[in-house]
Amino acid sequence: MNTPMISKKRPLRLRASISLVTFIGASLSLSAAEPTKPNIIVILADDYGYGSASCYGAKGVETPNIDRLTKEGRRFTNAYAPGSVCSPTRYGLMTGRYYWRTDIKDGEVLVPGAALHIETNRTTLASLCKSQGYTTSAFGKWHLGWTSAPVTDWSKPLTPGPRELGFDHYFGMAANLPNGPHSFIENSSVIGHITGQSILMEGTGQSAKTTGIEKPWEPNRVMETLTTRATRWIEANRAAPFFVYFAPNAVHGPIVPNPNFTGNALGKYGDFIRELDWSVGQVLATLDRLKLAENTLVIFTSDNGAVTSGADVAVAIKAGLAVNGTLRGSKHTIWEGGFREPFIVRWPSRVPVATVSDQVICLTDLLATLADVLHAPLAKGQAEDSVSVLRAFTEAKPGTPVRDHVILQAPENSAYAIRMGDWKLVERVGAPKFTPRETRRAGKEKSADHEGPPHDELFNLQDDPAETKDVSAANAGLVAKMKAFLNASRDRGFTRPSAN
Repeated sequence: MNTPMISKKRPLRLRASISLVTFIGASLSLSAAEPTKPNIIVILADDYGYGSASCYGAKGVETPNIDRLTKEGRRFTNAYAPGSVCSPTRYGLMTGRYYWRTDIKDGEVLVPGAALHIETNRTTLASLCKSQGYTTSAFGKWHLGWTSAPVTDWSKPLTPGPRELGFDHYFGMAANLPNGPHSFIENSSVIGHITGQSILMEGTGQSAKTTGIEKPWEPNRVMETLTTRATRWIEANRAAPFFVYFAPNAVHGPIVPNPNFTGNALGKYGDFIRELDWSVGQVLATLDRLKLAENTLVIFTSDNGAVTSGADVAVAIKAGLAVNGTLRGSKHTIWEGGFREPFIVRWPSRVPVATVSDQVICLTDLLATLADVLHAPLAKGQAEDSVSVLRAFTEAKPGTPVRDHVILQAPENSAYAIRMGDWKLVERVGAPKFTPRETRRAGKEKSADHEGPPHDELFNLQDDPAETKDVSAANAGLVAKMKAFLNASRDRGFTRPSAN
Protein backbone atom coordinates (compact mmCIF):
# COMPACT_ATOMS: atom_id res chain seq x y z
CA MET A 1 0.00 0.00 0.00
CA ASN A 2 1.40 3.42 -1.00
CA THR A 3 1.22 6.13 1.64
CA PRO A 4 1.01 9.72 0.31
CA MET A 5 3.88 11.91 1.53
CA ILE A 6 1.58 14.79 2.42
CA SER A 7 3.58 15.89 5.44
CA LYS A 8 6.61 16.76 3.31
CA LYS A 9 4.61 19.34 1.39
CA ARG A 10 3.35 21.13 4.51
CA PRO A 11 5.14 24.12 6.00
CA LEU A 12 6.91 23.46 9.31
CA ARG A 13 4.57 25.83 11.21
CA LEU A 14 1.50 23.96 9.92
CA ARG A 15 2.98 20.59 10.85
CA ALA A 16 3.71 21.88 14.36
CA SER A 17 0.13 23.12 14.73
CA ILE A 18 -1.27 19.78 13.63
CA SER A 19 0.98 17.98 16.10
CA LEU A 20 -0.15 20.23 18.91
CA VAL A 21 -3.84 19.70 18.07
CA THR A 22 -3.27 15.95 17.87
CA PHE A 23 -1.51 15.98 21.25
CA ILE A 24 -4.28 17.99 22.90
CA GLY A 25 -6.96 15.75 21.40
CA ALA A 26 -5.19 12.63 22.61
CA SER A 27 -4.80 14.13 26.09
CA LEU A 28 -8.51 14.96 26.26
CA SER A 29 -9.41 11.46 25.14
CA LEU A 30 -7.12 9.98 27.78
CA SER A 31 -8.69 12.16 30.47
CA ALA A 32 -12.16 11.06 29.42
CA ALA A 33 -11.12 7.42 29.50
CA GLU A 34 -9.45 7.67 32.89
CA PRO A 35 -11.71 9.60 35.29
CA THR A 36 -10.54 10.67 38.71
CA LYS A 37 -10.39 7.82 41.19
CA PRO A 38 -13.45 7.94 43.43
CA ASN A 39 -13.39 8.65 47.12
CA ILE A 40 -14.56 5.55 48.97
CA ILE A 41 -16.60 5.36 52.19
CA VAL A 42 -17.61 2.04 53.76
CA ILE A 43 -20.12 2.33 56.62
CA LEU A 44 -20.43 -0.84 58.68
CA ALA A 45 -23.26 -0.61 61.22
CA ASP A 46 -23.26 -2.93 64.23
CA ASP A 47 -25.99 -5.58 64.79
CA TYR A 48 -28.27 -3.75 62.36
CA GLY A 49 -30.78 -6.28 61.10
CA TYR A 50 -32.17 -6.83 57.61
CA GLY A 51 -35.60 -5.48 58.54
CA SER A 52 -34.55 -2.40 60.52
CA ALA A 53 -34.53 0.26 57.77
CA SER A 54 -37.60 1.72 56.08
CA CYS A 55 -36.26 0.77 52.65
CA TYR A 56 -36.11 -2.85 53.86
CA GLY A 57 -39.63 -2.82 55.24
CA ALA A 58 -39.19 -1.47 58.79
CA LYS A 59 -42.36 -0.19 60.45
CA GLY A 60 -42.51 2.38 63.22
CA VAL A 61 -39.13 4.01 62.62
CA GLU A 62 -38.01 6.33 59.85
CA THR A 63 -34.56 6.07 58.25
CA PRO A 64 -34.59 8.88 55.65
CA ASN A 65 -30.84 9.03 55.15
CA ILE A 66 -30.34 5.31 54.66
CA ASP A 67 -33.40 5.40 52.41
CA ARG A 68 -31.79 8.26 50.47
CA LEU A 69 -28.88 5.99 49.58
CA THR A 70 -31.40 3.52 48.19
CA LYS A 71 -33.14 6.20 46.11
CA GLU A 72 -29.80 7.40 44.75
CA GLY A 73 -28.18 3.99 44.37
CA ARG A 74 -28.79 0.25 44.48
CA ARG A 75 -30.24 -1.90 47.28
CA PHE A 76 -29.21 -5.54 47.55
CA THR A 77 -31.51 -8.28 48.80
CA ASN A 78 -28.97 -11.12 49.05
CA ALA A 79 -25.88 -9.59 50.63
CA TYR A 80 -24.22 -11.78 53.25
CA ALA A 81 -21.91 -11.29 56.19
CA PRO A 82 -19.51 -14.26 56.35
CA GLY A 83 -20.11 -14.58 60.11
CA SER A 84 -23.14 -13.97 62.30
CA VAL A 85 -21.06 -12.11 64.91
CA CYS A 86 -18.74 -9.16 64.51
CA SER A 87 -15.06 -10.20 64.56
CA PRO A 88 -15.45 -12.89 61.85
CA THR A 89 -17.24 -10.43 59.58
CA ARG A 90 -14.86 -7.54 60.26
CA TYR A 91 -11.90 -9.79 59.53
CA GLY A 92 -13.50 -11.02 56.31
CA LEU A 93 -14.48 -7.54 55.14
CA MET A 94 -11.03 -6.11 55.85
CA THR A 95 -8.98 -8.94 54.33
CA GLY A 96 -11.23 -10.68 51.79
CA ARG A 97 -10.59 -13.94 53.63
CA TYR A 98 -12.89 -16.13 55.69
CA TYR A 99 -12.20 -15.95 59.43
CA TRP A 100 -12.31 -19.74 59.80
CA ARG A 101 -9.22 -20.01 57.59
CA THR A 102 -7.25 -18.52 60.50
CA ASP A 103 -6.30 -20.39 63.67
CA ILE A 104 -9.69 -19.54 65.24
CA LYS A 105 -12.13 -22.22 64.11
CA ASP A 106 -15.17 -21.78 66.38
CA GLY A 107 -16.68 -18.69 64.73
CA GLU A 108 -16.57 -16.73 68.01
CA VAL A 109 -15.61 -13.09 68.44
CA LEU A 110 -12.15 -12.15 69.62
CA VAL A 111 -11.93 -11.77 73.37
CA PRO A 112 -11.42 -8.23 74.72
CA GLY A 113 -7.74 -7.36 74.58
CA ALA A 114 -6.91 -10.04 72.02
CA ALA A 115 -3.78 -9.67 69.93
CA LEU A 116 -4.11 -8.22 66.43
CA HIS A 117 -5.66 -10.98 64.34
CA ILE A 118 -4.59 -9.69 60.90
CA GLU A 119 -1.01 -10.22 59.77
CA THR A 120 0.67 -6.90 58.99
CA ASN A 121 1.81 -8.20 55.60
CA ARG A 122 -1.74 -9.11 54.54
CA THR A 123 -3.52 -6.89 52.03
CA THR A 124 -6.45 -4.99 53.54
CA LEU A 125 -8.99 -2.51 52.23
CA ALA A 126 -6.82 0.28 53.63
CA SER A 127 -3.46 -0.95 52.34
CA LEU A 128 -4.93 -1.53 48.89
CA CYS A 129 -6.26 2.04 48.72
CA LYS A 130 -3.08 3.46 50.20
CA SER A 131 -1.01 1.71 47.52
CA GLN A 132 -3.07 3.61 44.94
CA GLY A 133 -2.36 7.03 46.42
CA TYR A 134 -5.32 7.30 48.79
CA THR A 135 -5.33 8.86 52.23
CA THR A 136 -6.95 6.34 54.58
CA SER A 137 -8.78 6.47 57.89
CA ALA A 138 -10.90 4.33 60.21
CA PHE A 139 -13.44 5.48 62.79
CA GLY A 140 -15.39 3.44 65.30
CA LYS A 141 -15.42 -0.11 66.53
CA TRP A 142 -12.32 -2.15 65.69
CA HIS A 143 -12.64 -5.53 67.48
CA LEU A 144 -9.81 -7.11 65.50
CA GLY A 145 -7.19 -7.07 68.25
CA TRP A 146 -4.18 -4.96 69.18
CA THR A 147 -0.41 -5.51 69.49
CA SER A 148 1.38 -8.82 69.06
CA ALA A 149 0.14 -10.26 72.36
CA PRO A 150 -3.04 -9.95 74.44
CA VAL A 151 -3.27 -6.48 75.97
CA THR A 152 -3.24 -6.20 79.76
CA ASP A 153 -1.90 -2.64 80.17
CA TRP A 154 -3.55 -0.25 77.72
CA SER A 155 -1.10 2.57 78.52
CA LYS A 156 1.57 0.97 76.34
CA PRO A 157 1.73 1.69 72.59
CA LEU A 158 -1.02 -0.27 70.84
CA THR A 159 1.09 -1.45 67.95
CA PRO A 160 0.70 -3.19 65.66
CA GLY A 161 -2.85 -2.01 65.06
CA PRO A 162 -4.88 -0.29 62.34
CA ARG A 163 -2.00 1.95 61.27
CA GLU A 164 0.16 -1.08 60.52
CA LEU A 165 -2.62 -2.38 58.24
CA GLY A 166 -2.72 0.64 55.93
CA PHE A 167 -4.69 3.26 57.85
CA ASP A 168 -3.10 6.69 58.06
CA HIS A 169 -5.39 7.58 60.94
CA TYR A 170 -7.57 5.71 63.42
CA PHE A 171 -10.03 6.95 66.04
CA GLY A 172 -12.45 4.70 67.87
CA MET A 173 -13.07 1.90 70.34
CA ALA A 174 -11.07 -1.26 70.96
CA ALA A 175 -14.22 -3.42 70.84
CA ASN A 176 -17.70 -3.06 72.37
CA LEU A 177 -18.46 -0.22 74.79
CA PRO A 178 -18.48 -2.38 77.96
CA ASN A 179 -15.18 -4.08 77.01
CA GLY A 180 -12.96 -1.13 77.77
CA PRO A 181 -10.67 0.64 78.02
CA HIS A 182 -13.68 3.00 78.22
CA SER A 183 -11.86 5.78 76.43
CA PHE A 184 -11.24 6.38 72.76
CA ILE A 185 -8.09 5.21 71.05
CA GLU A 186 -6.44 7.57 68.59
CA ASN A 187 -3.87 5.95 66.36
CA SER A 188 -1.96 3.84 68.91
CA SER A 189 -2.75 5.53 72.23
CA VAL A 190 -5.67 5.70 74.64
CA ILE A 191 -6.96 9.25 75.02
CA GLY A 192 -6.91 10.71 78.53
CA HIS A 193 -4.10 8.58 79.89
CA ILE A 194 -2.97 9.74 83.33
CA THR A 195 0.79 10.10 83.06
CA GLY A 196 2.70 7.56 85.09
CA GLN A 197 -0.26 5.23 85.63
CA SER A 198 -1.07 1.97 83.93
CA ILE A 199 -4.42 1.70 82.17
CA LEU A 200 -5.98 -1.43 83.59
CA MET A 201 -9.36 -3.12 83.41
CA GLU A 202 -11.25 -4.03 86.55
CA GLY A 203 -14.23 -6.38 86.42
CA THR A 204 -16.02 -7.78 83.37
CA GLY A 205 -19.17 -7.16 81.37
CA GLN A 206 -21.37 -4.15 82.03
CA SER A 207 -19.74 -3.60 85.44
CA ALA A 208 -16.18 -3.35 84.03
CA LYS A 209 -14.25 -0.18 84.82
CA THR A 210 -10.92 1.26 83.73
CA THR A 211 -8.23 2.82 85.90
CA GLY A 212 -5.49 5.11 84.66
CA ILE A 213 -7.68 7.37 82.51
CA GLU A 214 -8.81 10.88 83.30
CA LYS A 215 -12.46 10.35 82.52
CA PRO A 216 -14.38 7.51 80.88
CA TRP A 217 -16.44 8.29 77.83
CA GLU A 218 -20.16 8.98 78.03
CA PRO A 219 -21.69 5.98 76.22
CA ASN A 220 -24.61 7.98 74.86
CA ARG A 221 -22.19 10.48 73.28
CA VAL A 222 -19.99 7.93 71.50
CA MET A 223 -21.95 7.99 68.24
CA GLU A 224 -21.91 11.78 68.20
CA THR A 225 -18.14 11.86 68.74
CA LEU A 226 -17.41 9.26 66.07
CA THR A 227 -19.60 11.04 63.53
CA THR A 228 -18.03 14.43 64.24
CA ARG A 229 -14.53 13.02 63.96
CA ALA A 230 -15.28 11.24 60.70
CA THR A 231 -16.91 14.22 58.99
CA ARG A 232 -14.16 16.61 60.12
CA TRP A 233 -11.53 14.23 58.77
CA ILE A 234 -13.30 14.08 55.40
CA GLU A 235 -13.31 17.86 55.23
CA ALA A 236 -9.64 18.11 56.16
CA ASN A 237 -8.58 15.48 53.60
CA ARG A 238 -10.87 16.34 50.70
CA ALA A 239 -8.09 17.55 48.38
CA ALA A 240 -6.94 14.05 47.41
CA PRO A 241 -8.72 10.69 47.00
CA PHE A 242 -9.62 9.24 50.40
CA PHE A 243 -10.84 5.95 51.86
CA VAL A 244 -12.93 5.98 55.05
CA TYR A 245 -13.94 2.90 57.03
CA PHE A 246 -16.67 4.09 59.41
CA ALA A 247 -17.86 1.51 61.95
CA PRO A 248 -20.50 3.03 64.29
CA ASN A 249 -21.36 1.21 67.52
CA ALA A 250 -25.11 1.56 66.85
CA VAL A 251 -27.20 -0.46 67.25
CA HIS A 252 -25.14 -2.90 69.33
CA GLY A 253 -25.92 -3.02 73.03
CA PRO A 254 -25.85 -1.27 75.38
CA ILE A 255 -28.70 0.64 73.75
CA VAL A 256 -27.57 4.19 74.54
CA PRO A 257 -29.07 6.76 72.15
CA ASN A 258 -27.98 10.37 72.41
CA PRO A 259 -30.37 12.55 74.46
CA ASN A 260 -31.28 14.35 71.22
CA PHE A 261 -33.03 11.20 70.02
CA THR A 262 -36.00 10.39 72.21
CA GLY A 263 -39.68 9.61 71.97
CA ASN A 264 -39.71 6.98 69.24
CA ALA A 265 -42.66 4.61 69.35
CA LEU A 266 -40.20 1.72 69.38
CA GLY A 267 -38.52 2.97 72.53
CA LYS A 268 -34.78 3.39 73.04
CA TYR A 269 -33.97 0.88 70.32
CA GLY A 270 -35.91 2.97 67.82
CA ASP A 271 -34.10 6.07 69.08
CA PHE A 272 -30.75 4.34 68.50
CA ILE A 273 -31.77 3.44 64.94
CA ARG A 274 -32.68 7.08 64.38
CA GLU A 275 -29.26 8.14 65.65
CA LEU A 276 -27.54 5.69 63.31
CA ASP A 277 -29.54 7.13 60.43
CA TRP A 278 -28.62 10.65 61.55
CA SER A 279 -24.96 9.66 61.50
CA VAL A 280 -25.26 8.39 57.93
CA GLY A 281 -26.99 11.66 57.06
CA GLN A 282 -24.11 13.69 58.48
CA VAL A 283 -21.66 11.87 56.24
CA LEU A 284 -23.86 12.44 53.18
CA ALA A 285 -24.40 16.11 54.07
CA THR A 286 -20.65 16.60 54.39
CA LEU A 287 -20.11 15.16 50.90
CA ASP A 288 -22.84 17.45 49.56
CA ARG A 289 -21.43 20.55 51.22
CA LEU A 290 -17.93 19.84 49.93
CA LYS A 291 -19.27 18.94 46.46
CA LEU A 292 -17.73 15.49 46.70
CA ALA A 293 -20.83 13.34 46.31
CA GLU A 294 -20.54 12.92 42.53
CA ASN A 295 -17.14 11.29 42.83
CA THR A 296 -17.64 9.23 46.00
CA LEU A 297 -18.54 5.57 46.23
CA VAL A 298 -20.59 5.01 49.40
CA ILE A 299 -21.40 1.55 50.75
CA PHE A 300 -23.69 1.00 53.74
CA THR A 301 -24.10 -2.39 55.38
CA SER A 302 -23.97 -4.24 58.73
CA ASP A 303 -21.68 -6.80 60.34
CA ASN A 304 -24.41 -9.31 61.25
CA GLY A 305 -28.10 -9.61 62.02
CA ALA A 306 -29.87 -8.02 64.95
CA VAL A 307 -30.28 -9.63 68.36
CA THR A 308 -33.82 -10.52 69.39
CA SER A 309 -33.18 -10.59 73.13
CA GLY A 310 -32.82 -7.81 75.69
CA ALA A 311 -35.38 -5.48 77.20
CA ASP A 312 -34.95 -2.60 74.74
CA VAL A 313 -35.13 -4.84 71.68
CA ALA A 314 -38.16 -6.60 73.15
CA VAL A 315 -39.99 -3.27 73.42
CA ALA A 316 -39.28 -2.52 69.76
CA ILE A 317 -40.37 -5.98 68.62
CA LYS A 318 -43.57 -5.78 70.65
CA ALA A 319 -44.28 -2.41 69.04
CA GLY A 320 -44.06 -4.01 65.60
CA LEU A 321 -40.43 -3.83 64.44
CA ALA A 322 -39.31 -7.03 62.72
CA VAL A 323 -35.60 -6.41 63.32
CA ASN A 324 -34.51 -9.09 60.83
CA GLY A 325 -37.55 -8.84 58.59
CA THR A 326 -39.24 -12.15 57.85
CA LEU A 327 -35.96 -14.04 58.07
CA ARG A 328 -35.46 -16.85 60.56
CA GLY A 329 -32.98 -16.47 63.40
CA SER A 330 -30.79 -13.63 64.59
CA LYS A 331 -27.24 -12.72 65.47
CA HIS A 332 -25.15 -15.78 66.53
CA THR A 333 -27.36 -18.24 64.63
CA ILE A 334 -26.83 -20.16 61.38
CA TRP A 335 -30.10 -18.85 59.93
CA GLU A 336 -30.57 -16.09 57.38
CA GLY A 337 -31.41 -13.57 60.09
CA GLY A 338 -27.83 -13.83 61.32
CA PHE A 339 -26.13 -13.29 57.96
CA ARG A 340 -28.30 -11.52 55.39
CA GLU A 341 -27.61 -7.81 55.67
CA PRO A 342 -28.91 -4.49 54.43
CA PHE A 343 -26.42 -3.51 51.71
CA ILE A 344 -26.71 -0.31 49.69
CA VAL A 345 -24.30 1.14 47.12
CA ARG A 346 -24.32 4.69 45.80
CA TRP A 347 -21.90 5.83 43.11
CA PRO A 348 -23.32 8.60 40.90
CA SER A 349 -23.08 7.94 37.15
CA ARG A 350 -21.87 4.37 37.75
CA VAL A 351 -24.58 2.70 39.87
CA PRO A 352 -28.11 2.93 38.43
CA VAL A 353 -30.33 4.93 40.77
CA ALA A 354 -33.34 3.59 42.66
CA THR A 355 -32.59 0.00 41.66
CA VAL A 356 -32.68 -3.34 43.46
CA SER A 357 -30.33 -6.27 42.90
CA ASP A 358 -30.96 -9.89 43.83
CA GLN A 359 -27.34 -10.86 43.13
CA VAL A 360 -25.76 -12.96 45.89
CA ILE A 361 -22.69 -11.16 47.26
CA CYS A 362 -20.58 -11.36 50.43
CA LEU A 363 -18.86 -8.71 52.51
CA THR A 364 -15.56 -10.48 51.82
CA ASP A 365 -16.01 -9.30 48.23
CA LEU A 366 -15.27 -5.65 48.96
CA LEU A 367 -11.50 -6.05 48.67
CA ALA A 368 -11.52 -7.61 45.18
CA THR A 369 -14.26 -5.20 44.11
CA LEU A 370 -12.29 -2.13 45.17
CA ALA A 371 -9.21 -3.59 43.47
CA ASP A 372 -11.35 -3.77 40.32
CA VAL A 373 -12.55 -0.20 40.78
CA LEU A 374 -8.96 1.01 41.17
CA HIS A 375 -7.48 -1.28 38.50
CA ALA A 376 -5.08 -2.56 41.15
CA PRO A 377 -3.92 -6.20 40.97
CA LEU A 378 -4.16 -8.38 44.06
CA ALA A 379 -1.06 -10.35 44.98
CA LYS A 380 -1.02 -14.14 45.08
CA GLY A 381 -2.08 -15.52 48.43
CA GLN A 382 -4.17 -12.47 49.27
CA ALA A 383 -7.95 -11.89 49.43
CA GLU A 384 -8.51 -15.62 49.01
CA ASP A 385 -12.28 -15.44 49.40
CA SER A 386 -12.93 -12.11 47.71
CA VAL A 387 -14.66 -11.99 44.32
CA SER A 388 -15.13 -8.77 42.41
CA VAL A 389 -18.85 -7.98 42.34
CA LEU A 390 -18.42 -4.64 40.59
CA ARG A 391 -20.71 -5.81 37.79
CA ALA A 392 -23.46 -6.40 40.37
CA PHE A 393 -23.04 -2.77 41.41
CA THR A 394 -23.21 -1.31 37.91
CA GLU A 395 -25.12 -3.64 35.57
CA ALA A 396 -28.19 -2.00 34.02
CA LYS A 397 -30.04 -5.31 33.76
CA PRO A 398 -29.71 -8.45 35.90
CA GLY A 399 -26.83 -10.50 34.59
CA THR A 400 -25.40 -13.91 35.34
CA PRO A 401 -24.49 -14.56 38.99
CA VAL A 402 -21.30 -12.84 40.09
CA ARG A 403 -20.79 -15.55 42.74
CA ASP A 404 -21.60 -19.25 42.56
CA HIS A 405 -21.53 -19.81 46.32
CA VAL A 406 -21.02 -18.24 49.74
CA ILE A 407 -19.81 -20.08 52.86
CA LEU A 408 -21.20 -18.97 56.22
CA GLN A 409 -20.18 -19.81 59.78
CA ALA A 410 -22.00 -19.13 63.04
CA PRO A 411 -20.59 -19.38 66.57
CA GLU A 412 -23.74 -21.17 67.61
CA ASN A 413 -22.56 -24.78 67.69
CA SER A 414 -19.73 -23.59 65.34
CA ALA A 415 -22.00 -24.48 62.44
CA TYR A 416 -21.28 -24.01 58.74
CA ALA A 417 -23.69 -23.37 55.90
CA ILE A 418 -23.25 -22.88 52.18
CA ARG A 419 -25.51 -21.04 49.75
CA MET A 420 -25.40 -22.07 46.09
CA GLY A 421 -27.97 -20.40 43.86
CA ASP A 422 -31.34 -20.64 45.58
CA TRP A 423 -30.20 -23.50 47.83
CA LYS A 424 -28.78 -23.36 51.33
CA LEU A 425 -27.23 -26.36 53.05
CA VAL A 426 -26.84 -26.23 56.84
CA GLU A 427 -24.13 -28.65 57.89
CA ARG A 428 -25.02 -30.69 60.97
CA VAL A 429 -22.62 -33.64 60.63
CA GLY A 430 -19.03 -34.08 59.53
CA ALA A 431 -17.70 -30.56 60.14
CA PRO A 432 -13.90 -30.27 60.55
CA LYS A 433 -12.66 -31.20 64.01
CA PHE A 434 -11.00 -28.57 66.18
CA THR A 435 -10.35 -27.76 69.80
CA PRO A 436 -12.91 -25.11 70.81
CA ARG A 437 -11.90 -22.08 72.81
CA GLU A 438 -13.49 -21.43 76.16
CA THR A 439 -16.59 -19.32 75.53
CA ARG A 440 -15.96 -15.96 77.16
CA ARG A 441 -18.90 -14.02 75.80
CA ALA A 442 -21.54 -13.65 78.48
CA GLY A 443 -25.20 -13.89 77.59
CA LYS A 444 -24.66 -15.82 74.38
CA GLU A 445 -27.95 -15.90 72.52
CA LYS A 446 -29.32 -19.35 71.63
CA SER A 447 -32.17 -20.22 69.33
CA ALA A 448 -34.51 -23.01 70.36
CA ASP A 449 -33.25 -25.23 67.52
CA HIS A 450 -29.59 -24.24 67.50
CA GLU A 451 -28.30 -27.81 67.59
CA GLY A 452 -30.58 -29.00 64.80
CA PRO A 453 -31.38 -32.51 63.62
CA PRO A 454 -28.75 -35.28 63.29
CA HIS A 455 -28.47 -34.71 59.53
CA ASP A 456 -27.64 -31.86 57.17
CA GLU A 457 -30.56 -29.56 56.34
CA LEU A 458 -31.48 -28.13 52.95
CA PHE A 459 -33.64 -25.10 52.20
CA ASN A 460 -34.79 -23.48 48.98
CA LEU A 461 -34.48 -19.77 49.73
CA GLN A 462 -36.42 -18.74 46.65
CA ASP A 463 -39.50 -20.68 47.73
CA ASP A 464 -38.87 -20.56 51.47
CA PRO A 465 -36.78 -17.53 52.52
CA ALA A 466 -37.81 -18.01 56.15
CA GLU A 467 -36.24 -21.51 56.19
CA THR A 468 -39.32 -23.23 57.51
CA LYS A 469 -39.14 -26.45 55.48
CA ASP A 470 -36.14 -28.78 55.40
CA VAL A 471 -36.24 -30.49 51.97
CA SER A 472 -33.06 -32.55 52.37
CA ALA A 473 -34.89 -35.91 52.32
CA ALA A 474 -36.35 -35.23 48.88
CA ASN A 475 -33.05 -33.93 47.48
CA ALA A 476 -30.43 -36.35 48.71
CA GLY A 477 -28.33 -36.01 45.57
CA LEU A 478 -28.18 -32.24 45.84
CA VAL A 479 -27.28 -32.47 49.54
CA ALA A 480 -24.37 -34.79 48.70
CA LYS A 481 -23.20 -32.49 45.92
CA MET A 482 -23.31 -29.37 48.08
CA LYS A 483 -21.67 -31.15 51.01
CA ALA A 484 -18.82 -32.30 48.77
CA PHE A 485 -18.45 -28.77 47.40
CA LEU A 486 -18.34 -27.32 50.93
CA ASN A 487 -15.64 -29.78 52.00
CA ALA A 488 -13.59 -29.14 48.87
CA SER A 489 -13.86 -25.37 49.36
CA ARG A 490 -12.60 -25.61 52.94
CA ASP A 491 -9.76 -27.95 52.00
CA ARG A 492 -8.73 -25.90 48.97
CA GLY A 493 -7.99 -22.81 51.06
CA PHE A 494 -9.37 -20.23 48.65
CA THR A 495 -12.46 -19.16 46.73
CA ARG A 496 -10.82 -16.91 44.13
CA PRO A 497 -8.68 -19.13 41.86
CA SER A 498 -6.13 -16.41 41.12
CA ALA A 499 -5.45 -16.09 44.86
CA ASN A 500 -3.80 -19.52 44.88
